[in-house]
Amino acid sequence: MERAVPSIFPALVEGERIRLREVTIDDFEATWAWASRPEFFRLLPMDQPTRDEERRWLSSIVDESHEVPRRQYELGIEVVDGSELIGMVRLGIDSQRHRSASIGYGIGPDHWGHGYATEAAQLIVGFGFEVLGLHRIWATHHPDNFASRKVLEKVGLREEGRRRDDRLIDCVWYDSVVCSILEDEWRPGGACS
Repeated sequence: MERAVPSIFPALVEGERIRLREVTIDDFEATWAWASRPEFFRLLPMDQPTRDEERRWLSSIVDESHEVPRRQYELGIEVVDGSELIGMVRLGIDSQRHRSASIGYGIGPDHWGHGYATEAAQLIVGFGFEVLGLHRIWATHHPDNFASRKVLEKVGLREEGRRRDDRLIDCVWYDSVVCSILEDEWRPGGACS
């Protein structure tokens, strides 16, 4: 039996140290704090934005969050004890029928190495399976992005293969490593629980 993926607004996912929440245009200065830093985009399949591009991107996320059916959850990653927005996490629904979605995440460079990306990925995958009823969640990462690979492994995503010359970054073609997890493989708390 086919079931539709529900649309949730506002989405709020509480974790131990962080929460995932809807962003507003008032979050612009926080997003610009990391988007203005070249190292943030070093291994991402996109160019570093201008200040105006970043503002338009944030505004489009706010607008898209109200669409029904909701195809995208672009949520801010906020530190619970300080209400500081330190990054973003995305869950993009590819197919309502096949209950499939991709995830992505980015943490501001000042907060790298503290486990926030792992917690954010665990929270968004849990939201996808437990709240939205998804069947498959997948992600890609740059072959040299060892930190992102470790995050995905900790959450339980397994490598499926590579998409050759999939991304053009600074005029150089790179492969994308594809990883996924299925609903019956998901364990709350990630693969290590």
